[in-house]
Amino acid sequence: MSEATREKMKEAAARLFYTQGYHGTSVRHIAEQANVNIALVSYYFGGKKGLFEELMTQFLEGYLKAMTIPEQPKRIDVREQLLLVSQSLLYYQQNHYHLARMVHREMTMDSVLVRELMTTYLQKEKHDFEKMVRRGMKEGIFIKQPIDFPLIQLRSMITMPFCSPQYIRELYQLSTTESYFIKRYMEHLTNWIDLCLCGYTPTQTNRVKVRIN
Repeated sequence: MSEATREKMKEAAARLFYTQGYHGTSVRHIAEQANVNIALVSYYFGGKKGLFEELMTQFLEGYLKAMTIPEQPKRIDVREQLLLVSQSLLYYQQNHYHLARMVHREMTMDSVLVRELMTTYLQKEKHDFEKMVRRGMKEGIFIKQPIDFPLIQLRSMITMPFCSPQYIRELYQLSTTESYFIKRYMEHLTNWIDLCLCGYTPTQTNRVKVRIN
């Protein structure tokens, strides 16, 4: 019962933090949305701040876990590994839509918590992406180039649909919560990787395909 109550409060808080922001959400709002006694927020999380921090770390821990691809029946090259990781991260964010939007928005703020999370989690994300790209360059799969801007672009492409879903919905009539979106988006991301990292020409990109779920 206690775990179910905790989850109800976390789900309610994620929705409220997403729609109203941290400062616009009160402990009373969270308790009302979760249909629990207001004292339970302090009991389980030490208050709104503790609940907020738990949601942030929970999302980022899951995000890093989503970067770990299960062992494949046969060895895959680094290009396919990068595509599978990108797809996994897109699905993870889609499956945690409100939380993803909340976290990405908060990570644009400058605070002690955000600096700590960047050092702990986003530095690890950067390291893992950089490791893949450097391996691809070493193996001759990716063209050799400075990797800072390609890595920034890659991460931006993976997170942007969940940072700015309203922009995509209002201007392009695309819903990032629908299953079709990731399939279409992965086709574009595949072409970007082939052009910008592998150095293929547009006609060559049609020759190399990766199965996208």
